[in-house]
Amino acid sequence: MKEMDYLESLDKYDIKPGLERIELLLEYLGNPQDKLNVIHIAGTNGKGSTSAILTSIYKEAGYKVGTYNSPEIVEFNERMRINGVNISDRDLKEGIQKIKPLVSKVEQELERPSFFEVVTALAIDYFAQQELDLTILEVGLGGRLDATNVVGSLVSVITNVSLDHTEFLGDTIEEIAFEKGGIIKEGQQVITATDDQEVLAVLQKICAEKDAKLVNVLQEYEWQSKEGTLAYQNFDLQGPTRDYLDLRLSLLGEHQIINTATAMGVIEALAEEYPVAIEAIRAGVSDVKWPGRLEVVNSEPVIILDGAHNQAGASRLKSAIEDLEFKDLTLVLSILGDKDLGAMIEQIAPLANKVILTKNKNKRVAEINILKEEVVKYNSNVEMKEDLVEVLDDITAQATAEDIILISGSLYTVAEARKIILDYTK
Repeated sequence: MKEMDYLESLDKYDIKPGLERIELLLEYLGNPQDKLNVIHIAGTNGKGSTSAILTSIYKEAGYKVGTYNSPEIVEFNERMRINGVNISDRDLKEGIQKIKPLVSKVEQELERPSFFEVVTALAIDYFAQQELDLTILEVGLGGRLDATNVVGSLVSVITNVSLDHTEFLGDTIEEIAFEKGGIIKEGQQVITATDDQEVLAVLQKICAEKDAKLVNVLQEYEWQSKEGTLAYQNFDLQGPTRDYLDLRLSLLGEHQIINTATAMGVIEALAEEYPVAIEAIRAGVSDVKWPGRLEVVNSEPVIILDGAHNQAGASRLKSAIEDLEFKDLTLVLSILGDKDLGAMIEQIAPLANKVILTKNKNKRVAEINILKEEVVKYNSNVEMKEDLVEVLDDITAQATAEDIILISGSLYTVAEARKIILDYTK
């Protein structure tokens, strides 16, 4: 589609904090954001999973829900979904054609909007035409100056906060918490799942200033895990007003139970206006799909994709893998160069019998030799291969049925690997 060439020309990796460009762009579009009932989700990790869980539950409850996430794993269209269905090529084409001349007007008056600003405006305009009950918007970077923060919201979610994107958000956890807390609006409920006391202090201060109520699901909810498989996990969840028993979640890891509790916090916050029956919750949790997050895409050998892209994500991945049974584990790793490589590698490299270093196609990708300098501190069995197709061909041929192949380090790595694997197994 030639219209996609136009979006790519805007430079997908250009980051321009600030709201003035997208505010003007939306003004030219007739301020479509005013038509949306928004659940706004920020946080270092868990934003996408929480939005996917909410979408699945509200869909089962009979609501029409728009969801905006980034980046894509399979195709660009998945950034904008209605009840889990990607925007069509036709609607996407029409949206790009509509917004293109308006982008030029903004560029003449201010400066050229970034790729993410244009895509966010496109998504908001698309959703405004669809007569939605709810719109779930995932923050791209930070919160306060993120392009999605042009909306009002029914409830704000800050899943958790850890050090990431420090070149844009600040060098301390308090500075990053302040940026993420910038999505909090006057008088609303704010749902979080952080256990960091410094983060909580910042969020509580913002909420006090804005007469907002902070709900911490780690304090309000309890859960008990039951026996599960590589396909799902079972658990009971007890909340302040309801209990959710015998839930079956197709996303693995305790952090996904926490993301489910976060989603329940949102549902309870909006229960008066958007009631949801327990049957819809149980069905929605069971049916949720979120590719590239502890996703099992093959068996015998088991191939797991997880886009852990920072230290906190790598720590959660480590905990989840340690709960699994396997003979040998091969780790395929490619990380973006602007991440805390050492902190991430320290978490996951010791898990593996062998580490294979490769390169995804993102222009910010870390060079293999730089990764190796960190990996050999924790694992001496290291191979280096730039071609991901060759990597996957070799390891799947060598692995036994009891082995696990874990592909991680970046959502970009996972997206490329997922396409290769699924194309191969069609």
